[in-house]
Order: sequence, then C-alpha cells, then structure tokens
Amino acid sequence: MTAPAEHPDVPVSADDAAALSLAASIRIVKGNPTAEEVATLAALLIARMRLQQEARAQQPEAPVHRLPLPRRPTFVAPGAWAS
Repeated sequence: MTAPAEHPDVPVSADDAAALSLAASIRIVKGNPTAEEVATLAALLIARMRLQQEARAQQPEAPVHRLPLPRRPTFVAPGAWAS
C-alpha cells in the first residue's frame, strides 16, 4: 500500500507536509504490518481527513431552492379517482 496522491483542492501545511513525505515512503505489502507502520498510516489518514474537513469548512454552502408545494384542487368530481 502506498500513500495517496496529492489532491489539488486540499492545501498542505508545513507539519502535514512532513507527515505526507514520511508516509510516501511507507509500503505495506503482504503479511502482518508492524505497529509502527499501522500507527504512521493512521496518522497520515487523520491528517488528510483534517485537511479535507478544513477545506470544506472554508467553502460556502450552496443555497437550497425548494419547490413550492402543489395546491389541491378546490373541487374533485366523484369518481375522478377511477380515471
């Protein structure tokens, strides 16, 4: 397993750049990974998720436009349900 590719929408800070460069050299192939490999991978994923959440928080939310509710007709003829 290798580190994920850089995402262009997510900015990288100096602390995270060091973690990303370290994680780029991590490779977990077959077998049981060591505790250090798992911990480094977890730290990388947490840093990446935090960066994505910060990027989403900076973006303004899109406005929601709701459709008007349909009005019921004032008169429904008897037997109109059958047509």
